[in-house]
Amino acid sequence: MKKIVIMCLFAAMTATGFGQKNALTEKEVRTFVINNLKSQVGYEAAVKGYYEALSKNLVYWFNPVWKNKPVQYKGPGIDNGSNFYEDSVQAIIYDVLLMGDYANVMGNAKSYVAGAITTDRNFSCVVTREDGKMKYIRFIAADHSVLASNFLWPTVAIKSHEDAYFDMREAMMNLENDKALKMSDSLVALDGSWALAHLGQLQNYYMTDNQEKFNESYNQAVSKLGNATLAEKHVILSYNTHDVEVTKYHLEQALIYAADDRFIRVYLAYAEQDAKKAIQILLPSWDRFPENGSVNNMLGYKYMADGQMDKAKMHFEIYLRVYPENPNAYDSMGDYYAGAGDKVNAKAMYMKAYTLNNSWLTSKNKAEKL
Repeated sequence: MKKIVIMCLFAAMTATGFGQKNALTEKEVRTFVINNLKSQVGYEAAVKGYYEALSKNLVYWFNPVWKNKPVQYKGPGIDNGSNFYEDSVQAIIYDVLLMGDYANVMGNAKSYVAGAITTDRNFSCVVTREDGKMKYIRFIAADHSVLASNFLWPTVAIKSHEDAYFDMREAMMNLENDKALKMSDSLVALDGSWALAHLGQLQNYYMTDNQEKFNESYNQAVSKLGNATLAEKHVILSYNTHDVEVTKYHLEQALIYAADDRFIRVYLAYAEQDAKKAIQILLPSWDRFPENGSVNNMLGYKYMADGQMDKAKMHFEIYLRVYPENPNAYDSMGDYYAGAGDKVNAKAMYMKAYTLNNSWLTSKNKAEKL
C-alpha cells in the first residue's frame, strides 16, 4: 500500500485559488516532506506516522505512464507494515512553490535495503495544514522500475485476471508452490483458453515429480497456444524437456519478445550454468526491480557460484528483508552461511525456514546435517 498511497498531482493550480489564513513557509514544508519520507522504514513502526500524514481528501496517482487514473484515498484499512521493509530512505527536494495555505513540492526519494537502492521515485505533491498538522492532499509519483514494459503479458480475455496471473508468477518465483498451484487451478477454471494459466500447475507437478499430472497440464497448455504470443509459446514449450540446452533455447527465444520480463530472466539464469553469464542475464531485472525477491535470490546464488560472497550476501539480505515471512528467503540465507563456513547461523536460518513452513523438510535436513 505504501507504494500506492503516497502520490499526488499538482496541475492547473494558481496562487489565487488558495486562501491566506494559514500560509505555509518553505522551511516547514521541506521539513515535513523530508522527515515523513525518511520515516517510512522499519515495518510496523512506520505505519502510524505514514497514515497520519494523509489527508482524508488525498488524491494519488501512481506511475501514470501505465495509462491508469488518479485514485481517491479511502482510508488506511488494515496495514501490518510489511511494505515498509526498507532500512533507510534518502529524500531530496528540488522545488517548493508556496500558494498560501498550500505548497507544491517536487523531489526524489530513494529507498534502501542493505545499501542497495530498492525504489528510486520522482514525485510531485501538494501539502496543506489540517487541524494544525501537515498533510498530503495530492501526490503523483513515477518509479524508475516502470521504464520496463516489455513483459510476458498474458493473452487473456478478461483484463482483471492479469493481477492474479502476476501474483501466481510471484508465488512461483518464491517457491510458494502450493500457493501457486491453487492460483493456477483457479485461473484455469476461470478461463479455459488461457495457456499461461497452467504455469503454477507445471512448476508444482515438476517439483513434486508428479509426471502424470505434469503431462496432463502441459498437454492442456499446448492445446491453448493457438492465440498465444510467441513469448507465451516459448515459455510453455520450455517445460517439455529434461535437456537444459533446449530449455535455455526456448527461454532465450521468449526473452527476445519479452526482454523486460523478470520471470523469464530468473528461469533462464537458473538454467544457465555459467555464473557470470547468468549474472548478466539477471542484472537488467535487478536494475528495474531491485526489491524483487526472486531476482535477488537468484543473483545471490549466482554470485556465490562466482565467488563474490559479499555481493551474494547483500542480495540474500534484501530478499530476507522484503519477504520476512517467506521460508525460501531463510533457506537461501542458510545456504549462504553454509557456503561461508558459518554453521551456527546456517543452522539457525534453515530451522527458521522449517519453523515458518513445516513442509520445508529440505531445510530441516540441511540443518541436521550441520
